[in-house]
Amino acid sequence: MSRVLHLGLASLVLLGGCASGPADVHEYLDQQTAITVKVVSAPAVYAHEAPELAANVRDYLSVGAVELNNMGAHRNYLALIAWSTIDRKRTGVPPAALPERIEIKLGGQDRQFEPATHEARSIGIGEPVLRPDLGYLGESWYEVTTADLRAFAAAPPESIELLGNELHLTYASWHREDAAFQKFVEEMANPVTTQKINR
Repeated sequence: MSRVLHLGLASLVLLGGCASGPADVHEYLDQQTAITVKVVSAPAVYAHEAPELAANVRDYLSVGAVELNNMGAHRNYLALIAWSTIDRKRTGVPPAALPERIEIKLGGQDRQFEPATHEARSIGIGEPVLRPDLGYLGESWYEVTTADLRAFAAAPPESIELLGNELHLTYASWHREDAAFQKFVEEMANPVTTQKINR
């Protein structure tokens, strides 16, 4: 696949998941779980070179902030949605394993987080969010504090490290949505949630 065609497909997938302007924050009552879900209007996107698939090809992570409100009990998450513009079945190359933890820089410090789940339903989201129109590979959800999301919005990490058993992949910033994240944290509730891991 040519570099121009690949970039065009990536742009179409990205735009497909970002139809609203950054001034909006999506908030709705999930009809399957009765939990109020607040989602950043457009995710930041990180990319990892994948030369084993083809020249100039990348895998992507859409990274978004999500707040869940269950009858006044608020929990905050950073969602990482993995996707690609390459048909894995055609290449015969399976996607990378889902990470056991991630490492990112927040507030000037290197931080590690373990996933709360790899399935949004288990935390109360019945209707998928932040998924691209094409190329979905999997997802990981990390419970974070209000302060963590504010730090992310103030200084988005330049990269995200995916770590695990025989897994170490670096995804570099590819498309930023600073205004969307800043708008999201402005509208967040004040309670601070429990952080799973802080190193």
